[in-house]
Amino acid sequence: MTVIADPEILSFAQRLLEKKGGIAEDQDGLILSLLPADLARWLGVPEEFTLGGDGGPLLYGSPLLDRMILLSTQEFPIAYGQVEVSYLKKAGFEQVIGRDLSFPEAKVRLSGRGEGRTNYMVLTCHFVALSDERKESLIQLGIYERNGALVPGFPEKLSAFHVEYLEPGSVPPQFSPDMELAVSRAMKSAQAIVKQQVAEFLESMRRRLRRDVTNTWEYFLDLRKEMIRSLESFHLGIARREERKAKIEALPREMAAKIEDLKHKYQVKVEVTACAALRLLVPAVLMNLDVLFRKHRVGVQIVWNPITQQIDPLVCESCGQTIRTVFLGEKGPKIFLLCGSCGG
Repeated sequence: MTVIADPEILSFAQRLLEKKGGIAEDQDGLILSLLPADLARWLGVPEEFTLGGDGGPLLYGSPLLDRMILLSTQEFPIAYGQVEVSYLKKAGFEQVIGRDLSFPEAKVRLSGRGEGRTNYMVLTCHFVALSDERKESLIQLGIYERNGALVPGFPEKLSAFHVEYLEPGSVPPQFSPDMELAVSRAMKSAQAIVKQQVAEFLESMRRRLRRDVTNTWEYFLDLRKEMIRSLESFHLGIARREERKAKIEALPREMAAKIEDLKHKYQVKVEVTACAALRLLVPAVLMNLDVLFRKHRVGVQIVWNPITQQIDPLVCESCGQTIRTVFLGEKGPKIFLLCGSCGG
C-alpha cells in the first residue's frame, strides 16, 4: 500500500531540509533529497533519500517527522530590521560619560567620536518555574550585539521609533552571522532577571514547605506520645507491646522520609529558553576613550544609544557581566575591564 503524505507536511519538510543545507525537490508528491552527512545522521536517514513514499513516510506521530519537528524548533525565529532616528547627539558627551560610566581607578578622556550604525538585539525569553504550582511568563532583553551587554530599557523605548523590517533576502552584511556571544551573555542576563521575577514564587514555596514540615513534625510528636501512652494499657499482650515499641522506634525514620517527600514536592525548577529575536541596525554615536591606568593607556570604544539616550554599558572581560562601574586589572602587559567582583 502506498503511503500518501499530507501536502503541508511535505512542504514543511522541503523548506526545513533546504534551510539546513540540503537539496530537496518536489516530484509527484514525493521529496527527492540530497542531505549533508551530519543532517542525514541526525535524522537517521541516508544522504540520498526520498520522503513521503513507502520508504520514508511522513505521517503525524512518525519518528522521522518527530525528529524534523524537533530540529525545526531547536532554533528560535529571527526577524531583522533597521531603526530610523531623527536625532543624534552632537556634543556634551563628557558629561554623559561621567553620568553613565564610572572608572574609579583610572582617568578617562574622550579621544574621538563619529556616527555609524551598530547592532542591537531584542531577545524574547520564556521562563517557567515548576514546583507544587507553576509560574511562567515572557521577558524581553535589549542586547548590544558587539559585546553582549544588557541594555536596560531598550525594548520598552524602542516602541517610540519606526522600525523598517527587512525581507530575508535583503539583510545587509552589517548583521554578523555569529550570534553565539550575544545570545549566551543575554541568557545569563535573562537568568538573573528571571531570578528576581520568581523570588516571590520561591518564597511562597518555602513558606509552604516550612508550614508542612512543622505540621508533620507536630503530627509525629503527638503520634509518639499517644503510642507511648498506649503501652500502659493492661489489654496489650507481650507480642502487641513489642510490636508497638518497634513502631515507636521507627517513627523518626518515617518522619524523615515524609519530610524528604515534602522537600521534593516544593523543590522549584526554573527553565529559561530563548524563543524569538529581533536584530536591529541602529544609527549611533561611536566614541573612543583613552583610559589611563597606572602606567598604561587603554583604548575603549563606547556607544551613545539614541534609543535609550544613554551610553551603553560595558562587559566584564572575565565573567561577562554587564557593568557601568568599570575596574581595571593587569595580566602581564594586558589590561582588562572588570566588574567589582572580578577586579574590585
